[in-house]
Amino acid sequence: RSVWVPCSRVSHVYRGHSCSSCGSGTLTNKFKGVPTTLRNYKRVVEVWFDDEYKEFFYTREPLAKLIDMGDISQQLKLKEEKNCKSFDWFMTEIAYDVFDKYPKLPPNKYWGELKNEATKTCLDTGGKHPPSVIGASGCHGGGGYQMIMLNTEGQLVNGEWCIKADGHDKITIAWCDMGRTDGPWQYLPDTQQMRHTKYDRCLALHPETRQLVLLACDENNLYHKWQWATITPHWARTKQDV
Repeated sequence: RSVWVPCSRVSHVYRGHSCSSCGSGTLTNKFKGVPTTLRNYKRVVEVWFDDEYKEFFYTREPLAKLIDMGDISQQLKLKEEKNCKSFDWFMTEIAYDVFDKYPKLPPNKYWGELKNEATKTCLDTGGKHPPSVIGASGCHGGGGYQMIMLNTEGQLVNGEWCIKADGHDKITIAWCDMGRTDGPWQYLPDTQQMRHTKYDRCLALHPETRQLVLLACDENNLYHKWQWATITPHWARTKQDV
C-alpha cells in the first residue's frame, strides 16, 4: 500500500560514539579529518541527484568537491536495479513548489577567504546568528565562518545566510530574502574592491575602529581592498602542501 507523508524529511542520525559536530573522535579519525556530515551529504548527492541538482549542492558547499566520498558503486547499482525515477522527477512531481521559495542557485563567481589588504585579516561571520554585526579576524584557511561566496547575481553569503549592509556603518549576517538569489554586491578585480551597488560605496575596514563599514570607494586605500584566497582545509592537503 502507498502511504502519503506530506511532511516527511530526511535527517542525519549520529552514532553514540561520535561528537555532535563529528569534528573529532573515531569517525573523524576513520576519514582522516574529513567532516563526516559533509562526506555523507556528498555520498547521497552523488547517488540520487541529477547533474543539474548536484551543481546546486556544490555551489552551496564548494569544499565538498575536495572530499573523497569512498565507494558508492553498490548504491548506484541498487538505484539502477530498482529502476528508480530521476531526482528531477521528484522535484517536478512531488516537491514542485520548492523553487517558489528557494530558487535555483546561480553559480559562484568567487568563493574562498576574503582577505583585507591592509590588515591581512579575513571577513568572518564569527558563528553569529542573524541578524548580527560581523567583522574580520585572522585568516585560518579552514573555511567555516570565513567561507565567503559571491554568486553571479551579486548575492554575498556565508553558508545559507546573506551578508548585508545596514546603512553605511553596519555590515551584518542576515536572512536572505525569500525567493531571491540576487544581491547588491559587485567585486572589482582590477581594483580589488567590493562595491555595494545600492549605496555606491565600497566595503572597507575602518582604519581606527577596524569595523566593517561602507565608505566612498578609494582604489588607493588598502583598507578598501579585498583579495579572494583559495581555501584548502587541512584534510584536503597533500603531504607536499603541508
